[in-house]
Amino acid sequence: MELLEIKDFSRDGIFFEDHFAEVFSTYDWARFDNQAVRVSNCGMHNVPGWVYMQIGIELAKRARKVFFGDSNKPKRVFKRSEITEAD
Repeated sequence: MELLEIKDFSRDGIFFEDHFAEVFSTYDWARFDNQAVRVSNCGMHNVPGWVYMQIGIELAKRARKVFFGDSNKPKRVFKRSEITEAD
């Protein structure tokens, strides 16, 4: 399972929109393609909702499954449904 740490998008533990946008645009999202991904907030408090939303939208385009929480018992928050074409 791949790990995405939300702290990677902050500057000294604080989220600034301009800094977030810069990191977000250069982040290696391809490593999550068709993977199970665990999102960790690393014990950070006061993470703005827009941070989770933007990360979640990007992962929904790429990941097979998305989990949130610590490594002991992460909670699944997204699972891509398989779409098959009729033959």
